[in-house]
Amino acid sequence: MTCRRSLRMFVFAVGAAIVATSTLWAGGERNKPAKAQDVTLVGKVVDLQSYMSGKFARGDPAKSTQDCIRQGVPAALETDDGLVVLGMGERGPSRTLLPLAYKRAEVKGKLYERDGLHYLDMTSAKPVKEEGEEVEEAKGDDEGADEEP
Repeated sequence: MTCRRSLRMFVFAVGAAIVATSTLWAGGERNKPAKAQDVTLVGKVVDLQSYMSGKFARGDPAKSTQDCIRQGVPAALETDDGLVVLGMGERGPSRTLLPLAYKRAEVKGKLYERDGLHYLDMTSAKPVKEEGEEVEEAKGDDEGADEEP
């Protein structure tokens, strides 16, 4: 009986040591700072609440996305490779993203990845022209200056 009891205690101790070691090792990896890479991504600007729930507070998804971003709901870029959370340092991206809400955009910045989560610290964002869509070009002040009234 004593031998079995000692064997059980030994197996339990070895198992506990393995669990403790693997937990410490995994936690050490998790606390390492993520390395950033400069990237340009293209995708649809969404708010996480509407994206995850599939519900829009208003009938218009673009207006609903704008409202959510304006109120502080985190924004993300829905790309072909998955979802990337968007931010702009400590300021937040709301002013930059409001005109792009629920539209395709080209976003540049530093991409971080940790534990399967992707975060882009944005430096710029601009709309992407869809196929068949015309882009209005701004006219200069001096255009047509030579014409007579």
